[in-house]
Amino acid sequence: MQSRAWLAVELAVLAAATFAVYALLWVTQNALWTNGLNAQTPPFLPRPGTDPDLGLSDSIRVMVLGTLVVGLAAWLFARANRFAAAGLTWAVFAIPAVVGVVLYVLPPTLSIDAYSYLSHGFLAATPGQNPYLDPSSGVINTAHGIELLRNGWQPVHGVTPYGPLWTAIERLAFVLSGGDVPRGILLINAPTFAAVIGTALLIWKLLGEIAPERRVTGVVLFAANPLVLIELVGDGHNDAVMIFFVVLGLYATVRRWAFVAVLAIAAGALVKASALPLGLLVVVALVVWRRSWLRTIGELVAGILAAAAATALLFAPYWVGMSTLDGLFAEGMPAPGWSVSGIVASIFLPHTAQTVITVALVVITVACCFLVRTVRGFLRAASIVGLVILLLLPLEWPWYAALPSALLAVSADEELDAVVIVVLAWCSRLIAPLGDAVALSAMDWSLFATAQALIGQLVAAFFGLCATVSEVFSTRLWRGGARRGDGDGFARRQLTPEWDAGSRIN
Repeated sequence: MQSRAWLAVELAVLAAATFAVYALLWVTQNALWTNGLNAQTPPFLPRPGTDPDLGLSDSIRVMVLGTLVVGLAAWLFARANRFAAAGLTWAVFAIPAVVGVVLYVLPPTLSIDAYSYLSHGFLAATPGQNPYLDPSSGVINTAHGIELLRNGWQPVHGVTPYGPLWTAIERLAFVLSGGDVPRGILLINAPTFAAVIGTALLIWKLLGEIAPERRVTGVVLFAANPLVLIELVGDGHNDAVMIFFVVLGLYATVRRWAFVAVLAIAAGALVKASALPLGLLVVVALVVWRRSWLRTIGELVAGILAAAAATALLFAPYWVGMSTLDGLFAEGMPAPGWSVSGIVASIFLPHTAQTVITVALVVITVACCFLVRTVRGFLRAASIVGLVILLLLPLEWPWYAALPSALLAVSADEELDAVVIVVLAWCSRLIAPLGDAVALSAMDWSLFATAQALIGQLVAAFFGLCATVSEVFSTRLWRGGARRGDGDGFARRQLTPEWDAGSRIN
């Protein structure tokens, strides 16, 4: 057993290395972001004055430094419990906390999405404009659009593909910013940063009740994940808010709070539709673990009615019929490529391909419902569905792996989940600079699209599914089975319909 002093030294070295590499990574990402950017930047790509050779070298450096931060995170994942046993828990949590605060106050460097969120907010707050009808790119013809452009935004997005809850947040951020873009970025990124903190707290609470021996590692697997820190905190992607509501839904389901669980999943879907497939698992688990039919059905119906009312209320200012959802449907339309959706789209007509992919997702989610006899099976089913969502998405961006990564952090198998999370994070770092490289003419579009789909989506999700599904079969989770060697840990604290968890789950 290592002494506490040596463990403290090891943690200090790890922290110093982590801070240094993140600093180098941000500087390199910022150089990539500002390549050719000036006050008179025109609204087209590549920008005049762009240096493609420098863009390519910076892109490679971002990949290398991204690999290093993933390696340092893996070191922290592997040693988190040992550090915690030595009384260094808060020092462990301080590492991602410091990185997160610094990345939050710095401007985004890998994605224009936060700026597009402000363009949606501008449209939502401007009389006669509607972010569900008017494209984000149209804001370029306004003074606010010019200010967004000067900060690195590009007018390439169409109508919003997001739910009305997120649109309300976008509108509020724009109004509070007074049109000031840097202030608006801090405001629009505040909910995502708060959501990351909230998700970490939910993981701590959930694992504290069902698997206390791994709650430190579970929190670290989420909060110290470079994918989460860079894409959700640093670049402010709204997946963070959706993930918070999904994890809240899982926690409420384990506690058998049916009303809260339904509302949480609905709230996640009102941010991004990716949360919706997990609703089936939640409903099945609530029914399987019911205390009584009357109470469960009553809470489910009340939750569904409340969610429907909230949806109607949030959509009301923008609703103009089914065309309001054109952005969502367009986002879900697959195009031929090297992803699963792309391969299906190369075989069938676009709408047929969309139907085939939707049916595949539904069938797999239904199959996963057979795992919800226990808490462990339920959480494993959620992580598998999260990976399937990533695999079947019609397009890929690095932050899409955040949802399955978060669900893996609350699953039952610590070592397996850590390995899959590391692979997802690494793949996301390898493709992270490719979009900027294309914008700078440092990479061909076809190579970008192929690498994005193969590395970030197909390889990453397929590896995760092979690992998690093999664990399901090795432990026979559909029978509520537990692995040998689980002892008096998580496997013996599983919630089943026959066991009332008493003071632990009530």
